[in-house]
Amino acid sequence: MPVANDPPVAALGLETTRMLSRVSERFPHLKYMRPSQAEFIRSLVNKHGLKSLLELGTFQGKGTAYLASILEERGEGMVTTLDREQCLEHKPNVRDVLAELGLSHRVDIRLHKRSFTMTLMKMLEEAPRPMFDFCYFDGAHTWDGTGFCFLLTDKLLKPGAWIIFDDLDWTLAKSAQINPGRAKNYTQYTDEEVNMAQVRKVWEILVKDTGYINMSESRRGWGVAQKPF
Repeated sequence: MPVANDPPVAALGLETTRMLSRVSERFPHLKYMRPSQAEFIRSLVNKHGLKSLLELGTFQGKGTAYLASILEERGEGMVTTLDREQCLEHKPNVRDVLAELGLSHRVDIRLHKRSFTMTLMKMLEEAPRPMFDFCYFDGAHTWDGTGFCFLLTDKLLKPGAWIIFDDLDWTLAKSAQINPGRAKNYTQYTDEEVNMAQVRKVWEILVKDTGYINMSESRRGWGVAQKPF
């Protein structure tokens, strides 16, 4: 599988636009998406004319704001972002961030008390079913959650749609090292699961077996692939 070095933004022929800069300037310390990652997505969106964007994992909404800024710059499109209701407990939360940036009209926020797999189920039941040409996947991080979410999301992606998986090599063990308080949440997992890069398992098994094309890995820890036409 190709592994792409991440060339400097200038080498990609990209410039940080005013829309993207506003997100970085207003919320410089907000996690998690970085400006260079937003520029990569902007390039992909512009190259392929993507305008129906799905985000799995809202958190505080910095990535959501970047995605919305990309579409606002184009003057078209909508971001649908999914997470649990508890994401609104953050200060600021996604609604605060989007309101301050004047981007609320570009985003459909869909939250569930327990899991966005339930939100995906409800979306699959909608008529007409919402369909997306891009998905940024930054949530769950386990084989169970990521694997099932991918299979559900695949049914909501148009032929030729693009998907980016963040944190291919994230593990529960690394998470506990960064934040020891999380360790108590992982006691039900086996040692194998704790040390396994579970998102990568989804990437290498399910995404590949589902027939996705143009699969490549980025040095930024992303897996980028395209749904077959």
